[in-house]
Amino acid sequence: MMSYAEKPEDITKDEWMDKLNNVHIQRADMNRLIMNYLVTEGFKEAAEKFRMESGIEPSIDLDSLDERIKIREMILKGQIQEAIALINSLHPEFCLIVWSEVNQAVLDYENRESTPKLAKLLKLLLWAQNELDQKKVKYPKMTDLSKGTIEDPK
Repeated sequence: MMSYAEKPEDITKDEWMDKLNNVHIQRADMNRLIMNYLVTEGFKEAAEKFRMESGIEPSIDLDSLDERIKIREMILKGQIQEAIALINSLHPEFCLIVWSEVNQAVLDYENRESTPKLAKLLKLLLWAQNELDQKKVKYPKMTDLSKGTIEDPK
């Protein structure tokens, strides 16, 4: 095995193409990869047709894609509060699981704003925790914002 410090062997384009031509990918593996792409990108109708043609079952219920697509559209339109409210109403227990997607959208959206990002993120975090507390959802809670202290669910 080559270490990171070693320079990889140079390979010509023809050698690379020969190696690629000799790689065999199982049809089932390729079909799973295609299904994963269709589901991840929210192509529900294409995933449904592909499931019928290939026999590959998606990793999630395709009906849930409608919710994900609607949430993504809201985020892309800058309707962050509405998107979070929809996530919380549909799946309050998943609010923190999808937090990374929402968080990235918030960061992208806030790049267009003049308000400091940290202040908005902290307000959003407090709001989300309050919503989860009201619904009595157990989740790892940030108890000290200045130190970033997170307590296990109680």
